[in-house]
Amino acid sequence: MEDNTLIIRTDDGKEIKCTILFTHHSDEFKKDYVVFVDDKNICSAAIYNPEDHGNGELLEIKTEAEWNMLEKLLNTYNNDNEATNEACDNNCANCSKSGNCDIEEDEE
Repeated sequence: MEDNTLIIRTDDGKEIKCTILFTHHSDEFKKDYVVFVDDKNICSAAIYNPEDHGNGELLEIKTEAEWNMLEKLLNTYNNDNEATNEACDNNCANCSKSGNCDIEEDEE
């Protein structure tokens, strides 16, 4: 997980380049999470180990409570970015080289 980029390898060996939106450590669940969007701008999340310096395995999130926590965090993230994007001049850190803002206001 370098430079806000995450490469996911599928079971058939295909690599999918994802953009990391944010990471979060939960004291409640005693886990670290990464929230990201794939090349089709689909948002997802996984559990990761920050000690492996981005070279390890992502684990599936299995509980509804964890997904609810992450959904609240994502909503906060989107709301914060929506306020930032209102003043965006297509030259912010979230804009692609084409000049279009890469953050979608509605993830689902």
